[in-house]
Amino acid sequence: MGRRGLSRSIKRIPPSPQALARYLQLWRYEEAKADPALDVPRLDPAALFDGRQAYELEVGCGTGEVLCGLAAERPENGFVGVDPSTKSLFHAVRLAESMDLRNIRFLRAPVDALYPHLLDETVAAVYVHFPDPFVRARGQHKVLNPTFLARMHAAMRAGGLLSIVSDKPELFDEVLELVEGTPGWEKAHAERFLMGFEPPIKSRYQRKWERFELPALRLEVRKRPLARTACA
Repeated sequence: MGRRGLSRSIKRIPPSPQALARYLQLWRYEEAKADPALDVPRLDPAALFDGRQAYELEVGCGTGEVLCGLAAERPENGFVGVDPSTKSLFHAVRLAESMDLRNIRFLRAPVDALYPHLLDETVAAVYVHFPDPFVRARGQHKVLNPTFLARMHAAMRAGGLLSIVSDKPELFDEVLELVEGTPGWEKAHAERFLMGFEPPIKSRYQRKWERFELPALRLEVRKRPLARTACA
């Protein structure tokens, strides 16, 4: 079962009003794309997380298992999950409430709608785990593309981590070449890429595909400063 089939199997069960107010911000795609000045919260860690200076961001967080596991493991850090699926995020909110997490927020929006609301040098880590390989727009992947790398580089703190995991070799090969050819990133490991992925809590998607014994392909890179060009 792929990501779309798995999403269809998730029941749409709204969390309590208290949990929704505590954890979730719903953005309408058309509004967020059309009006960067829309009255939505800027992704300011100081406002979201009681004065923290940075947060960790998962793009395509789905039902939230991985991010909730990280938030529980590192309560001193703030975490933000972004996903366009309301029913997946309802599940994530219920999970966060059941774990009584105080350092996590979820946003319903496509990642490109967030670009105008990101603040420079406020993201400590970005996770893109098991993106849909068939989601494409204008000949390139809708999430993992040059614009995404540029925006994450600007938003990320020096030395911040970008983690990409996929079970689809064809997508992973494309992304590996893209990242290797993009200035401003250096690998966090000696190998060209890593095999396997063991987060504190595995997502329901990962648990399903592991039954087929498919390997997880993983790339971790860190932000380094872009070289300055000499003035003429």
